[in-house]
Amino acid sequence: MTGDPGFSNAIIEVPQAEAAAGTTKVVWSPVHGPLNVVVPPGTVDGAVVVVQTPTAGNVAVTVRVSSPFPPPAPFAGVPASDQPVPGYPPPGQQPFPGQQPFPGQQPFPGQPYPPVGPPAKPSNALRNSLIGGGLAVVLVLGCCVGVRVLGGSGDGDGDDKRAGSSAGASPGAAPLSPEQYAQALASADTAIGSAFGRLNTADSAAFAKAAPAAAAAIRAESAKLTGIAPPAGAESAHEQLTLELDSMGDMIEDSASAKLDCPAASPWTSLLQSGWAEGIREDVKKLAVADPAYKFGRFLPAPPKETKRRLKTGTFLKRSNSGGSGHLKIKNGADDITVSLVPTKGKKPKPVLTVYVRGGGTYTARGIRDGTYRVYTASGVDWNAAKKGFTRDCAFSKFDDTFKFTTTSFSASIWTITLTPVVGGNASTTDVDPNAFPN
Repeated sequence: MTGDPGFSNAIIEVPQAEAAAGTTKVVWSPVHGPLNVVVPPGTVDGAVVVVQTPTAGNVAVTVRVSSPFPPPAPFAGVPASDQPVPGYPPPGQQPFPGQQPFPGQQPFPGQPYPPVGPPAKPSNALRNSLIGGGLAVVLVLGCCVGVRVLGGSGDGDGDDKRAGSSAGASPGAAPLSPEQYAQALASADTAIGSAFGRLNTADSAAFAKAAPAAAAAIRAESAKLTGIAPPAGAESAHEQLTLELDSMGDMIEDSASAKLDCPAASPWTSLLQSGWAEGIREDVKKLAVADPAYKFGRFLPAPPKETKRRLKTGTFLKRSNSGGSGHLKIKNGADDITVSLVPTKGKKPKPVLTVYVRGGGTYTARGIRDGTYRVYTASGVDWNAAKKGFTRDCAFSKFDDTFKFTTTSFSASIWTITLTPVVGGNASTTDVDPNAFPN
């Protein structure tokens, strides 16, 4: 049960001069933080640069090269369409409705003049945007990665921040003294801490309930920090900190409303292990280098270590059907998996058995009563015994064919399923919504 790694996609804009000389940009991923994009000298518009990441595969970055030339200026002396031209129209002739000739020009009989008016203002569209990337999958989890594309060499210009936090410090504002700046950091840290601490729960519903207040508190304090000018030496880390605080607020809000790929996972753990959380920790270290008095991030605990809990092959999570003569032999592939046998009859049938099989393992479930069943599988990493599910890299699927078990006086059904792609295989599968998976 494996799938080919796919690509996350992003778009980044580079001025023509930088594309000609070569430069370095940064793509921000909410899961893996900053990814350096090296734009080679002579890069042309539409070129694709592939950035390799240690855990998320490849990120394909499309380079858009912007032109250095401004739009042409409008013709001088051309009046707006609603302004009459002295001496026009000539006596006895009517102009085309809503249009005027150029000064000094006579109309050709019977022909209207083209419309004349002020030129349209050049579009000033948002340079930075969120790009959604998805990994192509067969039977494994499709992981959506949102990436934030930044200009410059790593310090975002803040165009993609929410209203109220993108204005930046007032032009000409005097930088705060080190003492004032340290106090501002401490105040923001304390204000975030109370709401953020309520996210520390293993219950997904409780996390979702606390998420809006935590996201709002983070954005409010980020806006305050964005509006001040930090002391010399802290500018870069300060700018990065406000960007990552805003992005963490977005992540918290999205996590509260999104369906979990692994329902047994902890949103709190995922948040602490995210790239945005790690980015904040790194910025805190940089601020401390600039001045040990600059302290921030007490609200953010250290990331918990990843665990890889497993059950033994043949461990039954559920068994309500026994005493029959049927056998189901399971030959597993690389991933740990649970296999559920579900009757086809009934409005919402429940599994009659669910058994755990480790990656590479083989197990035969015996004593299955006669009937027609469908086989469901759930694979992943790190088994949460309390929630009875995997916490990472989850995939949920079902076999499209049904399995009929019958017993006669001289025979009984023995089915064998192989949970890995094989040449000549004859069993297709379909992905299943984790929230609709039979338990």
